[in-house]
Amino acid sequence: MNISAVVIAALLSSLLLVPACFAQAADEEQQARLAEIKQRIEALQQELNQVKSDRDQLLKDLESNEKDISELLQRIDKIKADMQSRGEKLQELKKEEQQLEESRRSMQRRVEQEVAAAYRLGRQEQVKLLLNQQDPQHIARQLRYHDYFLKQRSRVIGDYVSTLDQLSTVSAGIQREQDTLAHERSQLEEKRRALVSAQQNRQRTLDKLARQLASKSGELNQLHSDRGRLQRLVDEVGRAIASLINPSDQTPFAKQRGRMQWPTSGRRANAFGQRRANGITWTGVTLRANEGTPVKAIHRGRVVFADYLRGQGMLIILDHGDGYMSLYGHNQSLTRAIGEWVERGDTIAKVGNTGGLSQAGLYFEIRHRGKPQDPTVWCRG
Repeated sequence: MNISAVVIAALLSSLLLVPACFAQAADEEQQARLAEIKQRIEALQQELNQVKSDRDQLLKDLESNEKDISELLQRIDKIKADMQSRGEKLQELKKEEQQLEESRRSMQRRVEQEVAAAYRLGRQEQVKLLLNQQDPQHIARQLRYHDYFLKQRSRVIGDYVSTLDQLSTVSAGIQREQDTLAHERSQLEEKRRALVSAQQNRQRTLDKLARQLASKSGELNQLHSDRGRLQRLVDEVGRAIASLINPSDQTPFAKQRGRMQWPTSGRRANAFGQRRANGITWTGVTLRANEGTPVKAIHRGRVVFADYLRGQGMLIILDHGDGYMSLYGHNQSLTRAIGEWVERGDTIAKVGNTGGLSQAGLYFEIRHRGKPQDPTVWCRG
């Protein structure tokens, strides 16, 4: 290769590295912006969660109760999943143990036969063959047969010993899995007892709040406060994510109008824009569903909020680009964190009753540049 060819090759290599460097720099910048967004939201959360009255303190207690419950439920789910996995492994090991035990019994019979044959022939069978003074070719043939039987006998005994070793290993594995399962059952019962206690604490807090909100004015003030808190969060998130770059190959949210699935199956408890008894109108839709029902992302997006918000409970917000966001509130638990990308249909949470609800359900909103949109225009069915 001449010098010019070397130079050209070096230039091509450096040009190929440029996009990778830019991509890495862009990714680092995105991560830095996401970290900044998280800090801004945390600062806003601290401001919104300031205790200024007895009611604020009760709401803070409720948040603590519901976060404890959410964490306990997640832990219980994890233990259950691990127990199921270990149970399946235990069944496989027991099946393997049964097969090995059958092999061991079969091999034991063969070993007994080989040992009996060896005993009948005695230890000096080769010497006896040589002293029989028969035809040398016949003796050689007999010795080869004898050598073959010896090797066969060694293989049978070796296989038998190997099977015993495998059986011992599998039996030890079964014992370990059984011990671990017993420990996890104990942990599960402990978490369930803690869950009952946390739920009782939550109910006591809710009862105190109910007494404070007994009047219409108290309830109305609380609803206005909850709505204002959510609006401030949405506005802050909108400003914070304005500089984030969305993938160019992503299907625009607007093009999916009327084609998206609802985030969970359930009866719609209210209509968008419907006036409530206290005069406030609904800016989203509540879907009644059983606790623990999966909540799905309606479109590809990035998680820009995943935390507890007073009035909304465990809330997750997805940014879909072009100013569109979807909000999912009152969840039992969240399965995604800030910065994660989710695809349409991915599970992002589980239906719950956090935020002080007496009945489980998902509160769902779609917003464009901070303004609520009618979900029935976007989701079919």
